[in-house]
Amino acid sequence: MTWHLFGCKRTVKSCNAALKVLMQTRDLAAIDLFLKEVPLTFGVQLDLISVNIVIHAFCGMGILDKAYLVMLEMEKAGIEPDVVTYTTLVSACYKNGQWVIANGLWNLMVWKSCYPNVATFNARIQFLVSRALAWEANSLKGLMECMGMQPDEITYNLVIKGFCRAGYLEMAKRVYLGLHGRGYKPNVKIYQTMVHYLSEGGEFDWAYTLCKDCMKKSWFLNVDTVCKLLEGLKESGKFDKARMILMLAERRCPPYPAKILDLFKFILRGYLKSMVIG
Repeated sequence: MTWHLFGCKRTVKSCNAALKVLMQTRDLAAIDLFLKEVPLTFGVQLDLISVNIVIHAFCGMGILDKAYLVMLEMEKAGIEPDVVTYTTLVSACYKNGQWVIANGLWNLMVWKSCYPNVATFNARIQFLVSRALAWEANSLKGLMECMGMQPDEITYNLVIKGFCRAGYLEMAKRVYLGLHGRGYKPNVKIYQTMVHYLSEGGEFDWAYTLCKDCMKKSWFLNVDTVCKLLEGLKESGKFDKARMILMLAERRCPPYPAKILDLFKFILRGYLKSMVIG
C-alpha cells in the first residue's frame, strides 16, 4: 500500500475500496497482511463495512470457519455484527449443508436483538424448500407477515416452488393468487416455476394462461418448459391454445434460433399439417 507516497488521505472508506479489490484475488496471506497492516501502519480503524466485506468474501470462498472467526474477532474489537453479517453467514451455512450451525446463528442473532430481514428469511426458506419442507417454508413466510415484514418476489417464488416440488399444486396456486392479492406482479422466475410444474402435473389450462401472459410481457420460459406445455396442449386436444403459444414464440424479440422454432413446430406437426390441408 503506497497511498502515503502520493499524498492520498487514508480513510476507512478508501481502505474498504482497496479491501474489496484485494478480496477478489483470494490471496489469504495478502488479506491477512492487509487486515493487520492497515490499523497499525496507517492508523485506520476497520469498521463494520470492512468486516462484512471480509466475511462475504470468505463465505464465497467456502471458508466458513474463517468467516465465523472474523465475526468473533470483530466483537472482541468492539464492532457489533449487524443483520448483514448474520445473514451472510446464515445463508452460506445453509447452502453448504451446515444447517445446525445456521440455525444456531439464527438463534444467536435473535438473542442479541438483531432481527432477521427479508434476505435472512429467504435464506432459511430456501433451505426448507431444498429439504422438501414446503409447509414449514410457508409458515415462515407467515411469520414474516406477522412481524410486519413484506415477503418479496424471491420469497413467493421459493414457497411456490416448495409446494410444487412436494406435489401440492393447489397450494402453489393459492400462494400465486395471494401474491396478486397483495399487489405484487410475478416475475419471470415465478412464471417459469408455475408453468413448469403445472405442465408436469397435467394442468395445461393454467399453464397455458400463465405462459401466454409471460410471453406477452416479452419474457420467455426455457425451451424444455415450452415443449412440455406444447406436448400437453396437443395431447389434450387444446390445439388453439398450442397454436397461440407457437405464434407468440414466433414473435419473440430477439427471435428464437430457427432450430428452436422448428422443434416447437415438430411437436405440433400433425395439427399444423391438418390446418394447411384444410
